[in-house]
Amino acid sequence: MDIKKISLFLISVSLFFIVLLTGWFLVFKNPTDTNINTSRTAVIKEIRNLQRIETASFTIEKIIDGGTSGNVFQQLLFGDKILLIAHGQVIAGFDLSQISEKDIVVKDKNIRITLPKPQVLITTLDNTQTRVYDRTRGILNPGDNNLESKVREAAQNSIKEAACKGDILKQASDNARKQLTAFLSTLGFTQISIDIPESSC
Repeated sequence: MDIKKISLFLISVSLFFIVLLTGWFLVFKNPTDTNINTSRTAVIKEIRNLQRIETASFTIEKIIDGGTSGNVFQQLLFGDKILLIAHGQVIAGFDLSQISEKDIVVKDKNIRITLPKPQVLITTLDNTQTRVYDRTRGILNPGDNNLESKVREAAQNSIKEAACKGDILKQASDNARKQLTAFLSTLGFTQISIDIPESSC
């Protein structure tokens, strides 16, 4: 075998390996651009995993009075009144387990979500800060053992009403839009639309 044939053989082998390596590089090399494909089912699962999302919290203090009614003489003999300083918290948000497939539309990196109506999730009194400020009983009245419980229940309802008048549901909607936009951005979506129906307490 002369030198020309050997050279030709070596060149052919080199070209073969170059083509082979080039093909391997093109097939198996990691792309420089990251593509994220998110199916609707996966998105629903991710959102449902959040369950209830609390997006607004109001802390409210109110003075509540309750008890018997009547004229001064009746109150002197049979009255029973209580003055309560109530301190509580109202939390609003969304029940994301109510979301179904029709509420989520995904196209490439665009997503549109329709949330359920915002709602008050929790209304509680802080027993460490809620206290009876004053209680007066008539001379002939032994006192209603359930009066304080009744006033506390009324206080809890009153605190919820105050939060509703303070637009807690609107704040819950605004905060949910911000939180979910940030969450969905981490999943790779670039155009995010969140529709939230209006609601009342």
